Amino acid sequence: MQIAEYYDSVASFWDDDFSEAKAARIVASTVSIPRGGACVLDVGCGSGSMFLDLMEAGACEIEGVDISPKMAETAKGKYGFDPRVHVERGDFLAFSRPGFDVLMAFNSYQHFPIPRLFLRKATELLRPGGRLTVAFPYDRERVNTLSAIMPAGIARGLLSAEEEAVFWRELFEIDCVCDNDGLYLISGTSKPSGKEMLL
Repeated sequence: MQIAEYYDSVASFWDDDFSEAKAARIVASTVSIPRGGACVLDVGCGSGSMFLDLMEAGACEIEGVDISPKMAETAKGKYGFDPRVHVERGDFLAFSRPGFDVLMAFNSYQHFPIPRLFLRKATELLRPGGRLTVAFPYDRERVNTLSAIMPAGIARGLLSAEEEAVFWRELFEIDCVCDNDGLYLISGTSKPSGKEMLL
């Protein structure tokens, strides 16, 4: 089973299943958008659960991308009326429109088996000094337990937030790391020379 097929199969009840994540979404949004006017790319946006919290934190425009057609359809159905929100079905690693102030990956980072590829793509899409935040509404052990019960090949296990952040340090200035019962979060800004370092 592929990632898109798996999330298509759970799209109809995804919001109810993760309603306890509200506090983590608020923290992740607040950390990511310190002032109003940010243009945000929500990676693996699912049913759009982050959109309202991102807008309340100050996002003026949100682009949601999800590999699951049914998840993308659900998000469009909920927020398609809002001119600040655009949702498309697609693969983040093939996404090609740069210039975002913030890149948010809430409950989706574990689906990228090679962190370096994810981080390189993030630097391509963020403006200089733009912020990347990866967050989950629980600790690493629970993320890894949930990932382990998914069909093979869909998700990888995470290291501790501090260890995982080591992958980031070449391309990002890390300024927020958290790994407790209610939140796993890594956040930082792209280094000015980040794009040159990819060459």
